[in-house]
Amino acid sequence: MDEASEGRRRTGWIALVFLLPALVLLGALVVYPIFFSAYRSLFDKSGDAFVGVDNYQTMFASQATLRAIKNTLIWVVVAPTVVTALGLVFAVLSERVSWSTAFKVVVFMPMAVSFLSAGVTWRLIYEENPNLGLANAAAQGLANVVRAPGELPGARPTDEELLQPSGRAYVMRGSVSPGDTAELGLVAIPPELIPAGAQTAA
Repeated sequence: MDEASEGRRRTGWIALVFLLPALVLLGALVVYPIFFSAYRSLFDKSGDAFVGVDNYQTMFASQATLRAIKNTLIWVVVAPTVVTALGLVFAVLSERVSWSTAFKVVVFMPMAVSFLSAGVTWRLIYEENPNLGLANAAAQGLANVVRAPGELPGARPTDEELLQPSGRAYVMRGSVSPGDTAELGLVAIPPELIPAGAQTAA
């Protein structure tokens, strides 16, 4: 055996030694669990009785399983197609249009913003209070266009410990017995909606 062959053989053994730890981990953490799971799937739920492919027949007879498979196939086909198409569109817009610089700024600006700043921004956008959150303010504005905002739009309780919001109304946090008096103060009522005989609260 010449020196070249001996050198290649030695190099092969060295490569195998370096690959061996990775191969052992791959076999123990990936290959073995796959075959063991396939083997255990041929038993019943107790793990004692061998049932063959009965579990697979039951699984594929379920509408939920078929729906999951259909959704997975749609996702596998649609998602790469949409991502590839959008990537091509972005590539064209970023290079071959007169306003490519502005387009690049819009597309790449989020990458220049830190995750902390982005989190704070989205937290403000999704703030539950419509007076603070942009998303809820827009949703409330759209709802007011479609449906009247209520008898007293914008009114809020003077004591938030007594009343809590529930949809487009307020409900009491506690219970009141029959015959008891419950004073439920409201503020921010538009002047034109205040009844003529209303008096200032003491």
